[in-house]
Amino acid sequence: MQITNAAFNVQYSIAENLKKAALNTLLGMGTVFCILILISLIISLFNFFPKIEAMKKEKERAKEQAKINEQPVVAPAAAPVAEVVEENLADDLELVAVIAAAIAAYEGSEDASGYVVRSIKKSRKWHNA
Repeated sequence: MQITNAAFNVQYSIAENLKKAALNTLLGMGTVFCILILISLIISLFNFFPKIEAMKKEKERAKEQAKINEQPVVAPAAAPVAEVVEENLADDLELVAVIAAAIAAYEGSEDASGYVVRSIKKSRKWHNA
């Protein structure tokens, strides 16, 4: 008779099992909450990034302004005056057809014959665009 195998079956009490379960729960939830707090701190730091970039841009603008102020002022040559030519767009039938077709497409009808373009005015609003 020789012993070839030995095993120990440890029987923990209910109190010891509850203590281990509580420690495991505390460790898991503690880790999760620490990571969540860390993430919220990182997100709150995003408020400072635009301020830092604005300060850098302000410094660059100040440097550029200093360079401009150092350069000697040269009087610009007289630019040729461009004449403003007013076009009479009321007689442009192609433009009228395009506008009527656009209105018809917007309204959802297939026929644009019922629409009348009474006047076309050139807008200065989009002149610089």
